[in-house]
Amino acid sequence: MASEVKTNKVSPSTGVTVTLGDASDVFQLPASAEIDIASGATLDVNGTIDVTGATTTGFPSSGFNKYTVVVASDATFALQSGTTKLIIEVQASGGTAGSSDSGTYAGGNGGGGAYARKLLDPMVDTDTLNITLGAAAALASAGTTTSVASASGTSFTTITCVGGAGGITPSGSYNGTGGAGGTLPTTGDFNVAGGNGLAGNAARVGQGSAWMAGDNYQAAAVGVSNQAGESSVGYGGGGSGAFWAVSTAGAAGSPASVIVWEYK
Repeated sequence: MASEVKTNKVSPSTGVTVTLGDASDVFQLPASAEIDIASGATLDVNGTIDVTGATTTGFPSSGFNKYTVVVASDATFALQSGTTKLIIEVQASGGTAGSSDSGTYAGGNGGGGAYARKLLDPMVDTDTLNITLGAAAALASAGTTTSVASASGTSFTTITCVGGAGGITPSGSYNGTGGAGGTLPTTGDFNVAGGNGLAGNAARVGQGSAWMAGDNYQAAAVGVSNQAGESSVGYGGGGSGAFWAVSTAGAAGSPASVIVWEYK
């Protein structure tokens, strides 16, 4: 026979624990009833909370928060409110190719910039990121370093990637050698060195990063005299060297990029 117990307080007769029912019992709250946990108290759950079909309120939001791509210039920006985790991708710029000479030799191709990816967990939304984009290089020069730093200087170690070296202009009776790829980074969780540029040969291109840019080339026509080099596409690729017959400029490498993923 069902019965009803009315009381203002339930306390353990011994110890500090009160057990409600036995295994598999169900205790049901009627509509509009609630359990009120006072400030300072703790709800300690070691089992499972099933909120299927329930309306939940007051829980902090979580998941993806913001996506930012920086490609045009250096940037300084604050993180979105609520950000607790970051994934940062850093791609350095590629090197510029060497020119051809006025004889029969081609300029070397530029090297690709290095790449790094870093997970920062936990992260604080009060921090600000300082992003320095390495510029695409001048003729036969290296792409410059690209980095992301914590403005406070305490949240994380600066993530740094080196740009690809420039291809070499021919000297004497040899084609120009290719520029070396940016050295393997050490500040990411996933680090990739830039690809080495190929030596000058019928205006082949410079190799880009093995990750962001792949071989990333634009090939000039083979066997065509006075053919200028082709600029690399994408981000982080090296430019292609010019073909021989007259002195013709090599092409620029592609620029750097930084991508920041913010999560709550």
